Amino acid sequence: MIQKLGNKLQVQLEGVEGAKRTVSFSNVVEDPAEEKILALGDVVDSLAQNSATKGVILTTQARYTK
Repeated sequence: MIQKLGNKLQVQLEGVEGAKRTVSFSNVVEDPAEEKILALGDVVDSLAQNSATKGVILTTQARYTK
């Protein structure tokens, strides 16, 4: 049996001084569209000061049981 546990997005930011930060979002909809993922990265980037989005990571978790 497969039990879906959820999705998580992590927006990776890098500041002008090289400082790196990650902003996480839990319980993301299943199979989000690429353009929506990148749009979220742009929104986080616009809210953060002196940083740029380096990428967004989508993590999907599932539990497999007998």
